[in-house]
Amino acid sequence: MGLFSPEHLCFLAAAAFLGAIVIFIGGRLSPKGRQRLLIALWAAFTVIELAKYVNFALHPEEFNIRTGLPFHLCSISLFTYPPAVFTKNPIFRNFIYAVNMPGALFALITPDIGSSTALSFYFLHLITAHTFIVLIPLYMVSCGFFRPDYRVLPGVALMFLVTMIPALLLNHFLDSNYYFVNGPVKGTLTGQLAEWVGESAYLLPMLALMIGVWALLYAPFAARDLMRKKEEPKTN
Repeated sequence: MGLFSPEHLCFLAAAAFLGAIVIFIGGRLSPKGRQRLLIALWAAFTVIELAKYVNFALHPEEFNIRTGLPFHLCSISLFTYPPAVFTKNPIFRNFIYAVNMPGALFALITPDIGSSTALSFYFLHLITAHTFIVLIPLYMVSCGFFRPDYRVLPGVALMFLVTMIPALLLNHFLDSNYYFVNGPVKGTLTGQLAEWVGESAYLLPMLALMIGVWALLYAPFAARDLMRKKEEPKTN
């Protein structure tokens, strides 16, 4: 199975349909109902993500310490989503919106499929886990749990650097590639960027892409704030 094969496109369509249905339902629930649905989404994601490690326990030959630890950008959602869901901390909530969500979206569009089949545990886990990583912040924003605030982005950037520290240490001692900072992965977004600019410089367009994505994600809210300020009556 390759990228954008019929199977891959079908799974992407199913993920988009699920997201649309969940957000539609959430918008018609009471505040308590929306909160319960949010907790259910988080619980479903947590079970799906932990299932990967249960599978490793049952099939230890499939575990590789250089790739299987929860220190990739999407895997750390296990740690960043609980405080985002259960507290009103703006750093965590904006982090899952600005960092985890676009990272998972790119992973859905250009997954590291390798030689996996459409019904393999690896591929099914990849699609379902990343679908929930994207869906949860979209649901929270769409259903009014929080409003993305560009003024929090410096804190989000700092948190991003802090979460990268364990990955960098592991990469140093294990010769691994957590956070994909030690090299691109063929077939993924990192691999495509490396084809354009070379493997030694692919992190530069990755940084530029992140800034561009943040601009797209926050521009509508910043523009709305600006329009509201212009509409406010001036006082002498």
